[in-house]
Amino acid sequence: MIFGEQLTAAGTTASAAWIQPACRRTDATVGNLVPNDYSSFLRVRPPPPISGDWWATYRDLYEAVAAIGARHTSRADRAWFAVWEGHGFDSVHVQVAWSDRPIDDTERQAREATRARLRDESRTRTAAIRAELATVPRFALPDRTYYLMEGPVAAVVGMRDPVTGHWRNPDLFWPDDRRWFVATDVDFWSLYVGGSVSFIDDLAAFLPAGTTERVTLERELVSED
Repeated sequence: MIFGEQLTAAGTTASAAWIQPACRRTDATVGNLVPNDYSSFLRVRPPPPISGDWWATYRDLYEAVAAIGARHTSRADRAWFAVWEGHGFDSVHVQVAWSDRPIDDTERQAREATRARLRDESRTRTAAIRAELATVPRFALPDRTYYLMEGPVAAVVGMRDPVTGHWRNPDLFWPDDRRWFVATDVDFWSLYVGGSVSFIDDLAAFLPAGTTERVTLERELVSED
């Protein structure tokens, strides 16, 4: 499957129909992003900029949620993963740049041949990605439209970007019994998590000190570059 081998495209979007009615707070607040009917809410801050593999460290946050979340659901075998369609998976273009030194006709022709080959490869790859994305159902919330997949809770660490093949985080993530819910957005990297008091307590205790804070539904979302 284009987003990961452990995932399959959802048969329908019915499993996501509950989200919008449950997000009853105003725009740009936790309660507009995370369904409101949980008893406790947590912000998990993203890792700071580092010289190493930032994405691997960010993936560790999702792995932690999956590990703790599996203990707080009756359906660790079935969860739902939503990815915003606007990440540009089906509109990637290859750009080629050469130095500005003088070149002869032979090199100019070689460059044009390279450009043509790369354009053809890009068109072929983009067409294949679009064809597979077309098989994944989408559902709309007021500000975003998402692709919807399903798989076990643990599949979150094996998700991948359709273009690069590297790890790709879901924007929304929840188990089939809705015992907890995880959300982020293109405008920030923090995870906003809703769940029972015991789940939130366990998750906060599991993550490194200083990376989490309890939040309310009225809390404004923090924009992060």
